[in-house]
Amino acid sequence: MLELLMGSPGADAAALLLASVLSTAKNYFLVFVGFSLVIFFHELGHFLAAKALDVRVDKFAVGFGRALFGFTRGETRYAFNVLPLGGYVKMLGQEDFAIDKSGELMVKDDPRAFTHKPVGRRMIIVSAGVIMNLVFSALLFMLVFMIGTYFPPAVVGSLKMESPAERAGLQPGDKIVRVNDQEIADFADLGAAVRLSAPGEPMTIAFERRDTPDAAPTRHTIKVEPEYNPDRNILELGVAPSLTNTVADTRDDPALALEDQLRSGDKILKVDGQEVSSIWEIIVALVRRQGGFATLEVSRAKPDGTSEIREVKRRVYRAFRPTGDAREESGHLLGLVPRRRIGLVNAAERAELAGLKAGDVIIRWGNQNAPTIGEILDSVAANSERDIRVEVLRRPPGQSWQIVSAVVRPKPQGLFRRGKPTVGMSFDGQEDDLLIVADIITNVTDDIATPAAPLKDIMPRGSRITKVNDSPVANWRELAERFLELAGSEVRLAWRYQEQPERSATIRVPHTLGTTFGLPPDHRITRINGRADIVIERDGKLVRYAAENWIGAREILRECIGQTIEVEHRPVLTPDSQTERIEKVTEEMLDTWVMRIGFQMDDMVTEMTMSRVQQLNPFKAMMIGIRKTYYFIEQVYLMMQRMVITRSVGFEQVSGPVGIVKLGSDIAERDTVKLLYFLALISANLAVINFLPLPIVDGGLFVFLIIEKIKGSPIPIKAQIATQLIGLALIIGVFLYVTLNDIQKLFG
Repeated sequence: MLELLMGSPGADAAALLLASVLSTAKNYFLVFVGFSLVIFFHELGHFLAAKALDVRVDKFAVGFGRALFGFTRGETRYAFNVLPLGGYVKMLGQEDFAIDKSGELMVKDDPRAFTHKPVGRRMIIVSAGVIMNLVFSALLFMLVFMIGTYFPPAVVGSLKMESPAERAGLQPGDKIVRVNDQEIADFADLGAAVRLSAPGEPMTIAFERRDTPDAAPTRHTIKVEPEYNPDRNILELGVAPSLTNTVADTRDDPALALEDQLRSGDKILKVDGQEVSSIWEIIVALVRRQGGFATLEVSRAKPDGTSEIREVKRRVYRAFRPTGDAREESGHLLGLVPRRRIGLVNAAERAELAGLKAGDVIIRWGNQNAPTIGEILDSVAANSERDIRVEVLRRPPGQSWQIVSAVVRPKPQGLFRRGKPTVGMSFDGQEDDLLIVADIITNVTDDIATPAAPLKDIMPRGSRITKVNDSPVANWRELAERFLELAGSEVRLAWRYQEQPERSATIRVPHTLGTTFGLPPDHRITRINGRADIVIERDGKLVRYAAENWIGAREILRECIGQTIEVEHRPVLTPDSQTERIEKVTEEMLDTWVMRIGFQMDDMVTEMTMSRVQQLNPFKAMMIGIRKTYYFIEQVYLMMQRMVITRSVGFEQVSGPVGIVKLGSDIAERDTVKLLYFLALISANLAVINFLPLPIVDGGLFVFLIIEKIKGSPIPIKAQIATQLIGLALIIGVFLYVTLNDIQKLFG
């Protein structure tokens, strides 16, 4: 007690632990209360309908198991049981059987028994629970939107490289307003529309685009076919939500002193004197530096609660696109592949436990020197629960490079650890500072060889490029700049491998878009020879590529060989376009390698953009609630159809009670209004699941009543009991599966 009063370190730790436990307990309590309310309203629907139609109700219970408390009023016993994940209304005639002389199970004869009421009245009673859940869901949604809550808007923040969205020409800042016939209100709506789209069929996407931040939006429509992601077992479009200019997390740049580093919580106000308000504007401003350091003006909080304006430095890294599968093939510059840099390292997973860190450059993986991303992934897949020796290059801020050794053991995922192994980190970064060649890609396409292809058999992997035409080069940024300057000529590359003498060879750097005329790094090509896009066949399907995509540009140029063409390009944040003239399109221009040079910023993430949605008018808020309820009901049916029939959504995407309680607790920790929104979703989902035509749930009983109405007599009790036992076994099996899946996701 004395320690607690005096505020000793031990007392502080104990107090923090106690506060954390109490907070978690409070969140779980709120979730259980919410679930109980959802179930209560479901059972209340049955109860009120039964009372209104003169059916005797013996028991009204929320939850299963032993009763915590209860009371009897009139003919009905009201009880609250220990497990609030279900409930029931016990009416006379249900589970109330006698045996006649023939041995057939018969319901006891009573005029107020549920089974003695007309089929129509029983249908009303059976469906009343589902109807009440729908009403409860709509009311919760109405309450949420009257109070107001925040959602990430359906605005494109960034695009995944070589994704369907990028190929189709979507751009950061585009606001998605409709997918097919469905109105899109926020980013969650967009994600659901994509995941539940019909596999193999293009979606019609309507979006609004502003040529400048102050310009009025113009509406455009494109067709995009989402692609299946085998790692996540879902369909994806390849867009990420919009982010703000407030830093949520960052990694130190090894080339900067500590006082020049960004910090989490910094609000970036200007980049090189230009005001910025979103991550996209920040990236565009940094890209203009082409890998050099820019000066950032940030607002940083001080310990006393005030803030100060400071100047820091930041840069983006040169990054080269792959010409094959982006998940398995490393990007390259004219065929020269940089080493991989570790991107994200997940907390408490195998990579972090092995001591690997974000920003480390992988110089050896197992027995492979300078591995490519495909080789790393193959090694991880082939070495489940086996040690892999790894060497990385690390540079702490303000210090020299260090070689760090580690041992990482891939962990299999999924139930019973039979899924795909992983080490819990991403390999999406590319080395920029040291000019080490990890591999040489020999082909862009079957008919286009890379300029570096002749070096495949003479330049060992791990070689360091030292010179271009006898001029020293130090990093990948300088090499790319030299290639741009020397395009259309023969170039001599010199390299050194370990302690061996320096060697050299000549390659031809081709002229193409961006070398025949100056293409600033923050510009994008909008039209080639008057065409904004082209449709080509890929893997047996017709795919639309925008002219700003390197594949789309290549195929448009292919149709223009020998012709004089005009190329239109413009800055990404302004409408001022420029037109360049190319006198003759040649064969070598088909390698649109300049358009595969980009920039990446994988060492900083900012907070997500959120917009407040509020409707104070109760009627309008009610209409939003009704639309949301209908929308989520439709989503549940689509989800089941995609899981069972088209198999485009994996069963691991479904959460059971454990996962739902954990998610609800996390939501309750952040926002009570969001918890109400979550409970509205649960209520709508419960309505759908309860009305499925499966034995033991309301939908199965409704089917029995339809059959009884058609044939003029009820289904024999034995048949009903048998089907209900089968249904119970099915539900228990699904319950166990999703629960094990939840536990796997929670505890690995």
